[in-house]
Amino acid sequence: MENSNSDTGPAGAPPARLAARLQRRSNSRRRSSAHSSRRSSISSLHSRASTLSCHGGPHSTHIAQHLRRASIIENRKARLAERAAHAEQVRLRAAAAKAVPKSSNSEEKALAAQAAREKLLAEITARCEEEVRRAKRVAEETKERKAAEHAKLRDEMAERHADAAKRRSNYQMNFRRPRTTSLAAVEEKKIGPQDLKSMSQNVAVKVIQRTWRATRPRRIARTFMKAGISVEDLKKMDFEDVTKLISSEATMAASMRLVKHLGILDHETDENARRGATRVFLGAFMVVAHPVEAFSHGGKEPQEQDLIAKGQVLVTAVEAAVASLVEDQQTPATVDGLQQLFNDFTSGFHAWKTQDLGILADVMIGSFVNLDLIIQTTKGDRDGNVAEEYLQAIRTEQTKILVRLKRLIGHDKAMDRIRKAVRKARRDRVAQQAKESTEHVPRASTPVDMDIDIAPSALLTPPATPSREVQRSEAASSFVNRLGLTMTVLPPNREIAHEIQINGTYEVQQQPWTDSRKDLMDALRRGMRDSIQQGGTQAESAWTHSMVILVKDKIMNLISQRHPLYDKIDTFLDARLIEQQVQKGMFVYNDFFTTIANMIKQICSPGRDELVQQFSDNTSDDTIERLFSLINILDIMTLDHINFQFRLASKSVIEHGHEHEHSMFAQDLKGRVHGLEHTKLWWNNARRGISGANPGTSAYANAVYARALTDLVFSNTPLTYEHFPETLRLDYIRLLKVRARTFHVVAVASTLLTSKIRLRRNREALWSKEAERLMKLDILSTDVATIVRQIESGHMMPDSTKSGLIDFVSRVLPIASGAASKLKTAEQERQEAIQERREYDPARGQAEADKSDVFGEQIATFILKSLKEHFFYRIAASSTAEKVRVTSGASETLARIGMPEFVSEAGGIVDVLERVKNVDLKAHEKWYDQIATESNEATVS
Repeated sequence: MENSNSDTGPAGAPPARLAARLQRRSNSRRRSSAHSSRRSSISSLHSRASTLSCHGGPHSTHIAQHLRRASIIENRKARLAERAAHAEQVRLRAAAAKAVPKSSNSEEKALAAQAAREKLLAEITARCEEEVRRAKRVAEETKERKAAEHAKLRDEMAERHADAAKRRSNYQMNFRRPRTTSLAAVEEKKIGPQDLKSMSQNVAVKVIQRTWRATRPRRIARTFMKAGISVEDLKKMDFEDVTKLISSEATMAASMRLVKHLGILDHETDENARRGATRVFLGAFMVVAHPVEAFSHGGKEPQEQDLIAKGQVLVTAVEAAVASLVEDQQTPATVDGLQQLFNDFTSGFHAWKTQDLGILADVMIGSFVNLDLIIQTTKGDRDGNVAEEYLQAIRTEQTKILVRLKRLIGHDKAMDRIRKAVRKARRDRVAQQAKESTEHVPRASTPVDMDIDIAPSALLTPPATPSREVQRSEAASSFVNRLGLTMTVLPPNREIAHEIQINGTYEVQQQPWTDSRKDLMDALRRGMRDSIQQGGTQAESAWTHSMVILVKDKIMNLISQRHPLYDKIDTFLDARLIEQQVQKGMFVYNDFFTTIANMIKQICSPGRDELVQQFSDNTSDDTIERLFSLINILDIMTLDHINFQFRLASKSVIEHGHEHEHSMFAQDLKGRVHGLEHTKLWWNNARRGISGANPGTSAYANAVYARALTDLVFSNTPLTYEHFPETLRLDYIRLLKVRARTFHVVAVASTLLTSKIRLRRNREALWSKEAERLMKLDILSTDVATIVRQIESGHMMPDSTKSGLIDFVSRVLPIASGAASKLKTAEQERQEAIQERREYDPARGQAEADKSDVFGEQIATFILKSLKEHFFYRIAASSTAEKVRVTSGASETLARIGMPEFVSEAGGIVDVLERVKNVDLKAHEKWYDQIATESNEATVS
């Protein structure tokens, strides 16, 4: 069997036992796909079989195997070479693409897209911000309106509760029990004295004490009421009488018993402390009844107003408590409330007193220091014996101030503050003197033993004793008068007093350079040059003589005879001596101007130091130009001195200036300078527009005046001087300014409102920046394009809207410019009249048919009319509550008109009109009452 098996097997096959041993199971090990595929290939099997075989098989098989392997290797090399060539081509294409410059079109497109996107985002952001602001404003207005409605409802509920309580009390007082059947009359048995039980002493004492305690509060309240301490009674009395009443011992005792009973002085054990608290308590009645006299600032400061409000609350509560004591209705809650109110008032009173005492102490210390500086200034006077004459009086006044100051803030504190203030003032004075002594001295001068260094070439020989009466020739007098025409001329005293009443800080400014004044200055310069060139030394000496007289006169008017520089200036400015030096050719103008500059440095205000220094340093101009520069400086110094005097006298002028104006107006009427025809016509025309009020009341007269004033200034008709009443002609320029400013506001407001309407914006939207920029423009030199450009810079608008806006502005701008032009012309005519020393007559040369300041545009006319009514209601408000109501609702009223940006402008205009009204009524109330009475009688008849 084995042989047969071996026979049937393939040739060269191993025996079965070896084949079984050599055979490997297919599932014994997992091979990878690569190895299994390669090993299972025909070439692998053949190679393996050929290897395992004992060198069996033909030789051709081995050759085919090697060929096949070589073919595979070559294929692989070809594929790798092809892949490398492809990679090289890709690399070359990439390098070529990188080397080619990129096109800039894509970058420009990207930048343009970015810019467009940013612009769109900016527009969207602006619209969103505006919508957010509008929503916030609407929410705030809604909140305020709801708060006002809630407050109104609360007030109505409180009034209803008060009415209900009043009706309930009346019902309880008038309630009567209905009649019923009376009991049968019974004969009473008489009880003898022996049947009554006798009351013990202790019981009687208790009954008496109980009765006394029950009636004591009523007696305390009645005693306090009999003393006359109530707000109504104190208001009817003078402040001096109120002070005497409060300081009387009877009033102090009654008040002390009352406040002690009310529980306010429970914690005050000291008698002095109780009296001090009682004085504070009575002070509440004083500040409520007479706030103007009681406070330093008339109750206008915030702290004073707060104290008045606290005092009002305390006084009201005390009066209610006193009334309840009389009716035996006091409750513990009333006592606790009064104690809290008194503590609030006391804290506010002491805070105000501390501040007021501090201000008073500063003023007193300043007065003491000023007196000490006077002593220091007069120490160097050895000739006039000023120190001996005034030392005793100054020391006496300083002693009085020191005593008051010690009483006010204490001995130690007063002495300490006085020492510090005096030391500081003396150090400042020494430093100022050291600074003045180091002034630049001209090269040609030598120092002499004087405070002022006078150049030796300016004063070569010792001067003779100066004569007070300077002999002036007619030519010199003429030259002085001509030079004096270059100085600023003051308005009449009547106008100055009126201006100070309107504006307490009024100052006279240097007159502007009008055409007439320029011509005068040029003519004087030419005349001086021509006369000096043609007349020689004689003409030069005449002009120099006139110059010295004018300079000396102006400087001497700025200082008093007690001033240390008075004698030195009088000695140096010797006109006769200087004239002689000019004739001999010994006078040096540069040294003269330098010395004058060093003198006026010590008497001019600190704000003019730079101007004086510039004059002193400027030596390049000729003598005539320097002369006119010196005259200009003296003019400014004179105005500073005059304005300082105005500030000192402003309080007195404000208090009594209307009396002077009243007497001058009566004098004009008596002298038939003018009548009251225009005033009567003005009043009667305004009276026709007032209805619904009693003609005899003050509120009616106030409304008539407000209507007349607003119709005069804000009517859309030409305004001329003939329309002004005689009582308001001193305010002609001022009311023209108010009218020009109002027309400017109307032009800008109507332009902004038209822009909002055309751009479909809310008319109540705030365009504050645009309004501020447009109001700063000079209306006389502004054109239409500038205004439209200002609006367009903040709000984009299409061409059609822009063209329509340009057309609108071209119709309203000339009207505002016309009002401003009238004002400018009137001011120039007034300045020329003052300079020429003639009476100013605005009616001369005024065109009657000039309609350059009359609006014809519908929106501008509407705004002007609405604004006039707003001004009327604010000026006509008589009571405090009405004024507060109208003023607080001004912003809402102007927003409804379409000009919410001009609340402050409207407030300023109303303030000016209020001041004009108050001054006018004080000065001319007599004639207004007379005209009103005549009008009422004519109406009744």
